[in-house]
Amino acid sequence: MQAVAALAEMAHALLRVEGVDPLSMPRYLELNLRVPLDGGNDIRHAAGTAVEQISKRVREVREHEKALRPGAVYCYFAGSSHAEGCRPIEPRHVFDGYSSTGKPIFADFVTMAIERKDPNIDRLLAGEEIVLTRVTMGRVLRTQQLAEFGNNSPVFKILGQVDAGLFRVLSSAGRCAFSFQLLRGTTLEGRVRLRLHPVGAVDPMELADPALLQILNRFQRHLDLEALRLQGMLQNGEVDEEAFVLPMLQEFAERLQSRTRNTGRRTQHGLERAEEGQRPTSRAYPDAGEANDEAILWDLDQNTVVVLGGKGRVHIFTPQGKHVTSVSMQGQAIDRRRQQGRWRLAEPEERGEFRIHIKRLIASGQDQPQEDATAPGAAPTPPQA
Repeated sequence: MQAVAALAEMAHALLRVEGVDPLSMPRYLELNLRVPLDGGNDIRHAAGTAVEQISKRVREVREHEKALRPGAVYCYFAGSSHAEGCRPIEPRHVFDGYSSTGKPIFADFVTMAIERKDPNIDRLLAGEEIVLTRVTMGRVLRTQQLAEFGNNSPVFKILGQVDAGLFRVLSSAGRCAFSFQLLRGTTLEGRVRLRLHPVGAVDPMELADPALLQILNRFQRHLDLEALRLQGMLQNGEVDEEAFVLPMLQEFAERLQSRTRNTGRRTQHGLERAEEGQRPTSRAYPDAGEANDEAILWDLDQNTVVVLGGKGRVHIFTPQGKHVTSVSMQGQAIDRRRQQGRWRLAEPEERGEFRIHIKRLIASGQDQPQEDATAPGAAPTPPQA
């Protein structure tokens, strides 16, 4: 037990030193361990072999995490996702594949939609609140890429992506696009890992419609289950992984389009209400700072914090205290969400961390409600019943 505990402590220390994200920490490590009975140099050799195995697995997960910098694409020429040109700088730019030397190429989403004669491009150019999507498989994105510049990367493999846009953004009146990549990697335990990786100049948390984050979270949970199925299929023989994920990407693209079709009118109604000054945004942070335990709820669908204020005020925050939106809501609507299990009381740890973030934002003067900070026409969609 002492030996295993010592190995576990060493592995944790290495993972921390290498800067591995806590969410990527493995539950266990598999080692091929030989225990000599004669002692001496054999013990030293066995110990060194165990340490090298742990170090190798730590390096592998570190390389995988380095390749997944939020919003960016890994550059095989530079061997990093932090190099210049790894992330689009224009909100409408999406990932358009690799060059022969493994450098990312980005292109304007609307221009691409015009060139491929998307059937709904005229509606988008006319200003309608719609989202266009395009599914591209990984082999197409790697067409120009040479093997010596990462075409057969052991770190991760882009199986496909969904280019989608345009989305309204909270922080400006403009709109943005994303490349939602489906990556195939390996966990530290050696299992297949499927991961959704948004690439774009805008943080997904800045999207005006919070339900889009819900779609992303649900798709990732679905990928976690499908990874187990893919693992079993690979153990029984070769599998065309891109053909395996194609139906998932197509369904994901349809969900993004359907969400826009269902919320277009409601979004416009929300914009009109915001311009009329009917939303209780000014009380967002004061209500959050004064809220008792019973007034801090957790939205299970959107993973957001719900603060109940007085006179029907309802404020939505991220767990880090960032204001998303505020609405006026009748008590029956609040009760219905709680009865349906969508909203529950926040756990003590959730409340505690949220309050700490709120206090820090207020103390630093960063407690301006989101809708007060946006230009007219950029207000988010209120939560729907």
